[in-house]
Amino acid sequence: MRRTACILLLIMVSVFMAAASAAQQQEAPKKGSGTEYTITIIPYYSPDKLWARFMPLVEYLRKTTGKPWELKLYPNHDSTIEAICSGDVSIALLGPVPLARSIEKCGVETLVVAISEDGKLFYHSVIVTIDPSIQSVTRLRGKQIGLFKGSTAAHVLPVRMLRTSGIGKGDFEPVFFEGQDRIMNALLSGEVDAAGMKDVLYRKFSDSRLRVLKTSEPLPNFAFVATPGLNSRTRALFSKALLKLKPEKNMADRKLLHDWDDEIRNGFVSPSATYRASVMDLLSTYREVMSDH
Repeated sequence: MRRTACILLLIMVSVFMAAASAAQQQEAPKKGSGTEYTITIIPYYSPDKLWARFMPLVEYLRKTTGKPWELKLYPNHDSTIEAICSGDVSIALLGPVPLARSIEKCGVETLVVAISEDGKLFYHSVIVTIDPSIQSVTRLRGKQIGLFKGSTAAHVLPVRMLRTSGIGKGDFEPVFFEGQDRIMNALLSGEVDAAGMKDVLYRKFSDSRLRVLKTSEPLPNFAFVATPGLNSRTRALFSKALLKLKPEKNMADRKLLHDWDDEIRNGFVSPSATYRASVMDLLSTYREVMSDH
């Protein structure tokens, strides 16, 4: 009798441990060398600038959630996409083209979408110059144009705008820089004749020499996404912390977000039913452009 009881007890303990192990595996984030609370940012600026502009967000998340959030940066788009898909980071801020590539590669989930300064959920790519002799995009034939490889606003859309204006591969000289701030510096110093960039960067500069030659159609705003294996608890914790910020209505929130990067200082919304489709629509354009560059 005692032997039977011992056997039953061992069976019950084994079942309990197996169930506990299965539950733990289900909740554990799929990750590489990172942690459950690691964020990265698509490198549209230089690393030192990104670090300065996004550490206030990290500090806010630490204080609000009580979790050890950290920031981890990568040198280019490909390494950033690999990091979010492999689980080396849990959450990433991505522009629409890198986001589309990440959805296609590993099925990342969009958590929140950033709101623009004007309250809209889209932005534009622009081609700009400081050369007074260049009065239209068609005058860029044979010129040097500053770009940031793989960027929605600073590569993919500018090249498409050039093509629709009759300027194809070989008609201009692309000059690639690592970050849109470096593109602007190159343009203002005369290193390139024109440049592609996000409209918000162009508007930040008061240099009267800057002129817009062409503006793209509306593009879906940047969004924070989660690696596929991140557990639902952490996804909800992160999203709730950002969605409760209402800088357009709350003075305290506006003051809090004042030193955050322009991309994220105006608050967030949950992704609409059409957001994913609007992002994925850019993949074909990306492939066409990258096949030539």
